[in-house]
Amino acid sequence: MPDPLSQTEISTLSRGVQGTPWHLVSVDVFDRPAVDARLGIDELRARVLDRLPYAPRFRQRVRETVTGLDWVDDVDFDIDRHLRQMTLESPGELRQITDLVAAGLTEAFDSGHPQWELTLVDGLVGGQVALLCRSHPALVDGGAQVHLLHELYDERPVPDVPRPQPWVPDPAPNDDLMSGMVGGLQDPLGLLGRVSARLARGMGHGVELLQQQAVPRVFRNQPVVPTSRYAAGAVVQLAAINRVRDFAGCTTHDVIVALVVAGLRQWQTHLGADPVDVVALVPLAVQQRKGAASSVGCQVAPQFVTLPVRATSPQGRIDQIASLTRSRIDSGYTVCADQLTRLSGFAPPTLHALAARSVTSGRAHDVFISNAPGPDSRRYLGAWQMHSSYPLVGLADSQDVTVSVTSYDGRVCFGAAAAAPVQVLVDGIVSELNRLDGGHR
Repeated sequence: MPDPLSQTEISTLSRGVQGTPWHLVSVDVFDRPAVDARLGIDELRARVLDRLPYAPRFRQRVRETVTGLDWVDDVDFDIDRHLRQMTLESPGELRQITDLVAAGLTEAFDSGHPQWELTLVDGLVGGQVALLCRSHPALVDGGAQVHLLHELYDERPVPDVPRPQPWVPDPAPNDDLMSGMVGGLQDPLGLLGRVSARLARGMGHGVELLQQQAVPRVFRNQPVVPTSRYAAGAVVQLAAINRVRDFAGCTTHDVIVALVVAGLRQWQTHLGADPVDVVALVPLAVQQRKGAASSVGCQVAPQFVTLPVRATSPQGRIDQIASLTRSRIDSGYTVCADQLTRLSGFAPPTLHALAARSVTSGRAHDVFISNAPGPDSRRYLGAWQMHSSYPLVGLADSQDVTVSVTSYDGRVCFGAAAAAPVQVLVDGIVSELNRLDGGHR
């Protein structure tokens, strides 16, 4: 049965119409199990096919009909179109994977099919493997539609390879045969661009915001190719963040944002610019409205804040961020991080997608920060235990940089994407935490 696109979905999909595509990426690293359990492309295919019924949007595409734009089943769905496998050259490190991610951020999906892809990567040091998932944020709405990874991972080892049931797509309606629609059917992204432009005018914030591909403002004196992309990741211990939180008398979220601010300051300085405060979109998970249904139990609300990058004191940065957070809570927003960590499934990919969709709010900003608390218990892909999960959100509109954060099993993983080298930013996050934690012991 066709499912009409919402205004938010149209606007979200249109982000990839002009310039560089807009993607959500997850890099999940798994430890080799003690038992002999293979994890190759055949095993991955079987597990994905087994869980796709629980994430039906991942077998759908956008189609124009008499009534407008609908989600419809891809009658030509082929799982092998969405699966890849590769081996890293020695030494098999995280930076090699983030280079792959950066390259993938500039690759457009075939809009005639579901917009997602999984890449199984081996050759990592210590016998680890990684699963790279690249998808469009529009595939998730937090209600009936959750991210595939939300359903793919289990709370215990499941070594047996499933035998997926056959799938028959729902037939598409025949009302797309009208001659005036043929062009849109052949060029669905062009259609989305035209529709989103009309939507933007109707919403009062103009087409320019949807279509601009400006060189990031941080790079005022830097030669930058707007379509180039860089990515980096880092992992820290949650216990260290919590020690800083307890000493500062704030929330874990406050500490994480303050660490990002320190990384931004180091990044700006590295690029030869004087530190400058920036406007950030920091979506917050909030309590669900009474009577509203959501499979993840929360909604994500946009929060725009001015980040104190010019502040030289680490404690001053934390204090300013904490004050901003308290003002949001006092005005009716309740961060439900504790609730999120108790959710079944692996919720961070869904929450990052929901956070990315909040970009459609239309307000210009320099930095995007998405913080999605994950479970404090382990998750598995078959018999392989997840070690860490690095999230990344591609750049949209005039963003300078995106920083995404996922906590899982005592670790906090940061992923950053920008149009200039960004390793120094995540290095700055780690250095700042080490300074703060060392000073509080």
